[in-house]
Amino acid sequence: MSAPAQGISVLLIDSDRECRADLERRLIGLGCEVRLAAGVADGRALLACEAVDLVVVAWTLPDGTGLEVVKYALAERRAQHAHCVFGRQAAASLGHAVQAVRAGCTGVLEQPFNDEQIAEMLLPWQARAADLAVWRRRFAPGIAGDDPALLEALRVTRSVARTEATVLITGESGTGKELAARAIHDASPRCDGPFVALNCAAIPDSLVEAELFGHARGAFTGAVAARTGRIAAANGGTLFLDEVGDLPLSAQAKLLRVLQDRCVTPVGTDTSVPVNVRIIAATHRDLEGMAETEGTFRIDLYFRLAVIPLHLPPLRERVGDIVPLARFFLHRDNAAAGTEVVGFDDSCVAALEGHHWPGNVRELANTIERAVVLKRAGLLSREDLHLFGRRARCLTPVAMPARIVPPSPPRAAAAPAPAAPSPHEREESLNLRVAMDDIERKLIERALERTGGNRTEAAALLGLNRTTLSEKLSKLRASG
Repeated sequence: MSAPAQGISVLLIDSDRECRADLERRLIGLGCEVRLAAGVADGRALLACEAVDLVVVAWTLPDGTGLEVVKYALAERRAQHAHCVFGRQAAASLGHAVQAVRAGCTGVLEQPFNDEQIAEMLLPWQARAADLAVWRRRFAPGIAGDDPALLEALRVTRSVARTEATVLITGESGTGKELAARAIHDASPRCDGPFVALNCAAIPDSLVEAELFGHARGAFTGAVAARTGRIAAANGGTLFLDEVGDLPLSAQAKLLRVLQDRCVTPVGTDTSVPVNVRIIAATHRDLEGMAETEGTFRIDLYFRLAVIPLHLPPLRERVGDIVPLARFFLHRDNAAAGTEVVGFDDSCVAALEGHHWPGNVRELANTIERAVVLKRAGLLSREDLHLFGRRARCLTPVAMPARIVPPSPPRAAAAPAPAAPSPHEREESLNLRVAMDDIERKLIERALERTGGNRTEAAALLGLNRTTLSEKLSKLRASG
């Protein structure tokens, strides 16, 4: 039988161990995530810590009735639906069933249980899953995968899209934050308005305020004409602020004012212009931690942005999605490049599932595209992926900053021992400046490789500002 309730959370409260074990087994078999409690107090304590989709309660419990838990769970929004269970010795009478429905139950279960009876209880989630799939194909086709954590993020995305609430999307680089933001906009009442995206990390601090709020002519050197800011440009639509944690404190204060007053004041003027804009922000950083320990992000702005928090899980926590995603990219890239790569051998699958994927789905997509273009036909192997840098099979490990995760060596065979350096090479290795430049070059090359050439993301991996990385690249090119 299929699993119609994959990932649905159920709290089962019953003091009858035999009944509880039977129902738990059936629910797990249908794809549910089951929590257990033996009484009213235990059930309420669990619900106070964690909301669930469905609460299933026995009519009689040692410290009260199951209906007490049902009323609490539904009134406090700790569960979406409830069912009441009647044991073999206390079959549900019509009066009991009426009481259960009046308390908020959407149905009752009677022993002996059967799969059809339980599947009927889970029908609301069958409809919900089908509805989510339709919504996803229309508004979020680029967010691929079936991991439960990702599906939950998509459910939140769909729910919040109908509202005007400000959303803070968190997740590592490459997890699809902009895709989620665009899905929220496209599925919202603002879909006919503009969607304006701004990468806060890509703008020099001195220009951030002019970029956000606009500026008057002559407001600063180089302002030869007045310019509309990104906030005003998004009027009637949605402004997406990517990497909002990189905003300087002065711009954070003014953004907070915009969120409060819904007005924007261009740089170099005293005139406030009303704006009707929804703001969606995204970051790979811990904004709350930045506010509390570093003082580099305003805590009041954090709370204004995080009205609806939405977290996108990293790819390494979605191992079951890695190979299906890789197959999707393989077919797409075959069609685009006219190649005939047919799949992955066992070593390739092991490498895909064992890699850390610091660049997440974006890194996976780039990896498969590169492998397909270079392989042209046949099966991809571990060596075809080039997961460990541009010169995968001849790179020598170097010391890396703490923020960069060193790649794991291939499991298939140990790397050959490096040849002994010549006397000339030994003399060069004693030149500290030359050695440091060489290490810096290798680290930058690896960061750019992992981020598909994206300088902003590479700078984040290296712990640098984007402008600093650009300066280093210019110097490295000049030095050959």
